[in-house]
Amino acid sequence: MGAETGAGLRVIEPMPLPMHAHEFADGAELAAALARAVAADLRGAIARRGSARIALSGGSTPRAFLTELSKQTVDWPHVTVLPVDDRWVHPRHERSNERLLRETLLQGAAASARFLPLYRPAPSPEAALLPVLGRIAHEALPLDVVVLGMGEDGHVASLFPDLGADRPGLREIGLDPRGRAPALAVRTANAPEPRMTLTLSAIFTAPSLYLHIEGAKKRAVLDAAAMDPRSPLPVRAVLAGAPNPPELYWCP
Repeated sequence: MGAETGAGLRVIEPMPLPMHAHEFADGAELAAALARAVAADLRGAIARRGSARIALSGGSTPRAFLTELSKQTVDWPHVTVLPVDDRWVHPRHERSNERLLRETLLQGAAASARFLPLYRPAPSPEAALLPVLGRIAHEALPLDVVVLGMGEDGHVASLFPDLGADRPGLREIGLDPRGRAPALAVRTANAPEPRMTLTLSAIFTAPSLYLHIEGAKKRAVLDAAAMDPRSPLPVRAVLAGAPNPPELYWCP
């Protein structure tokens, strides 16, 4: 696409990065549809390989979806579940993503799924990084399904716009689509707790990648990042680096 300038020159405008968009009237409709799609992916992986691995995001947005997913007919004992990221707080802490997954997804029949935590009883995520890296590499990868959220600042997982501000090089490790490190210990000025997060190279091992976003403000951030090839936002790195276009599930 382009526009004519006063001198008659044609200015080439950037094309948005591809996404498969699914739009819904409200969060309940979205949650039910996303749960059905993810459950179908899990059943397909189990049929092909005998097991499935899924990484899921925390926060307030996915609560209804996770509850709906727990009700789906899946051979849950053959599913491994892990958080996309987690705050370095005790699993019973109200801000723990592990706690969220246990309270919503791992209920009823889904409680028989295998849970792989990112948190360990260590003083910091940096202190636990090596054993976490080994466990993810040997027990979680390759993933089959990843469901990402996005913050209003364009962060995904715990890959924030200020990633690497405290330790140069972390941004390249975290956002490299072909990197070798599956996880990072990170800190951000936008939140009080240090965190452990999957990197994009780990996330991109999943053939099924979903972006679950709600609200007009987040959609505007996403659309702007998709259009701007110079955008430094981590969500732009997701759109630009994903082997297959992500499936966007959005409602106002």
